[in-house]
Amino acid sequence: MKKSKYRDYVKNVAIPVLVYGAVAGVFVGTLVYFFKLAADWLVEKSGEIYSFVSENPAFVPLLLAGLVVLAVIESLLQKWAPETRGGGIPRSEGVLRGLLTFRWLRTAIAVVVNSFISFFAGLPLGTEGPSVLLGTAIGGGTARLPLSHNSWNRYIMTGGASAGFAVATNAPLTGIIFALEEAHKRFTPMIWLMAFSSVGFASATSFLWSAALGKSVSPLFGFGHGAESSLVPMPNMSIDMVWVVLLLGIAVGVVACLFNLTIAKAGNFFDNKLSPKFNQTFKLIIVFLIVGIVGLFSVDALYGGHGLIVNIYSQKFTIAMLVVLLILKFILISLCSSTGATGGMFIPMLAVGALLGGIMGNVFILMGMSETYFPVVVVISMSAFMGASTRAPLTAVVFVVECTWQFTNLFYVAVAVFVSVLICEVLRIEPLYDVVLERMIEKQNHGKTSKILNIDCVAQAGSFAIGKAVRDIIWPANTKVNDIEEDDTHERKMDDDGEKKIFIGDKLNIVVQTYDENATLAELQDILGKQPQLETTVK
Repeated sequence: MKKSKYRDYVKNVAIPVLVYGAVAGVFVGTLVYFFKLAADWLVEKSGEIYSFVSENPAFVPLLLAGLVVLAVIESLLQKWAPETRGGGIPRSEGVLRGLLTFRWLRTAIAVVVNSFISFFAGLPLGTEGPSVLLGTAIGGGTARLPLSHNSWNRYIMTGGASAGFAVATNAPLTGIIFALEEAHKRFTPMIWLMAFSSVGFASATSFLWSAALGKSVSPLFGFGHGAESSLVPMPNMSIDMVWVVLLLGIAVGVVACLFNLTIAKAGNFFDNKLSPKFNQTFKLIIVFLIVGIVGLFSVDALYGGHGLIVNIYSQKFTIAMLVVLLILKFILISLCSSTGATGGMFIPMLAVGALLGGIMGNVFILMGMSETYFPVVVVISMSAFMGASTRAPLTAVVFVVECTWQFTNLFYVAVAVFVSVLICEVLRIEPLYDVVLERMIEKQNHGKTSKILNIDCVAQAGSFAIGKAVRDIIWPANTKVNDIEEDDTHERKMDDDGEKKIFIGDKLNIVVQTYDENATLAELQDILGKQPQLETTVK
């Protein structure tokens, strides 16, 4: 028996984690690294073009015509690969949870090209979302390598997604936590091991590429480091300044609620009011032109917001300018998200948090706060806004350390995150990525009818489920294991939390809501083994 258990563990845990997770990590580490390099170069060149045109108005018609062409190309690619519409992180979460389908190779190609188009046009979208989707797609391709098993697919894609996040943000620990707290919203050993393996190999690969190209490794926001060494390092906040943190947490919570509601309302407006009248191409053209016009007056309102965050930290804007930029970011991000433009909302979301932090920092200075604490307020606001908007507080607290390489003020970060998240919970505002994901699911299943199936299965020898607790398995979406009838011929053992493990011969009664009965039954058999007799009834 022990030998059989060890063989099952090697087959269904060790091999997918150590082999396929590592392979996915190496591929993702390489592709995302060069994707980011190319994206940074495009953003730099785009900024130069906007600056040139704003100084030479005669070229404005040419700029606007170019934006129309870019919008048309992006819409054509989105027709070829609809999986690239909208934010990369919610799309990946839907795929990893089994709620959305996608074609890995087509998605990988289209998300890279369309993201480059969005960045070059100046859309206020970041590289992190596309990096996560690219990582998910590469994980999907890795899962199709020889000797892989279908039951491993979403685990390997999870590893690819977390690796993409880790390389894009240079935050490996946050990438691992992202897989648990955000992507699946649960902690299981298999997900943790796969994320750790893929992120570890991806980060090592990206570091090796940096060394080979003579580039230094730096945090996402180099406050007081490397090329940004002229910036003021973040000072330690004293306990008597806790009033600042509490007020900041309240302000961030309220604005995060407004931000999520704005995204949701704008999405409903575009989907329900404008979609019947205007096609995707027209909507993208309008958004690209609006972004272009705004860019002629304020290039700071464009792009993901990395440079904007650094400038806010350095106190390079007046409070009036911060307010204007906050309003512009709100509007442009909502437009881009609602029309399905390709790109990520992660860094733009942090930029909104930084803008709010800059405004509140100036207000606190007028209220008597020392100006030396201004950078602290900006960083804490970023973290709290991220935690409140996505409802991923642990990810937000850890990320602020990895994105700045500074361990100061963690207590105050945690307090602000707690207060802001609590406000969003009390007001019952849906998390940002859940709002976007729900729209994606509605679009994919529009016109389809779901079934609720009652299925009786038997755990087969050598299947993926053997020796695992129910909660540790990634089941098909909308699945509930109602009952397990134990096979008494096997020695029983619960896991450390007192939950029953699945053993050979156990009979499971499963209820699942699905739009694709055949795909769901096939996925269940991948997990529990081929069923000699599969008893299914429609409820």
